[in-house]
Amino acid sequence: MNARRDLAEAVRELASAVAVTDVDDPDLAQAAASARELTKLLRERQLEDVPRTPYDEAVGATHYGWHLDNPALPGLTMVFEDGRATATIPDGLGKAYAGPPGKLHGGVGALLLDVLLSSLVQHHGVRAVTASLTVDYRAATRLDVPLRITGDIVGRSGRKVETVGALWCGEVATVEARGLFVQVG
Repeated sequence: MNARRDLAEAVRELASAVAVTDVDDPDLAQAAASARELTKLLRERQLEDVPRTPYDEAVGATHYGWHLDNPALPGLTMVFEDGRATATIPDGLGKAYAGPPGKLHGGVGALLLDVLLSSLVQHHGVRAVTASLTVDYRAATRLDVPLRITGDIVGRSGRKVETVGALWCGEVATVEARGLFVQVG
């Protein structure tokens, strides 16, 4: 693991701890001061934009990492096989991603599906943007349990690519989506 990715993972762990900590105010103040010092250190040199896996690396790749270096987002590694994309989150997502108590925020489920479906389209050599994403919430998605995300391309017409996907908690599809992607120049 590279140093940037290791830092991103450490910040994700910190966000999960902050979401549910119950330490006393003096400890919270000390943690806030430490976080501000780290922020000051990291702001000494800044990039123009968030690092992303280059588009060309995703085309035809067997594995593709999405925003693994951005701690504000769940890091996903996708596998492409037989026209299908799959990603797993072996430990699930923690309380930093909570909506209702003990459950994943619905917007995070939509985000995960948009990411997987758009990466699938990109994997097939189509540089596209999401034109629409229709999301159906079938069941609550629990936190801290293994998750799987799947996606398929189901149609293509001109510049449009249609996809379907699901977020799985065990054998239950908790969130389903239909995505329409439009090819850009």
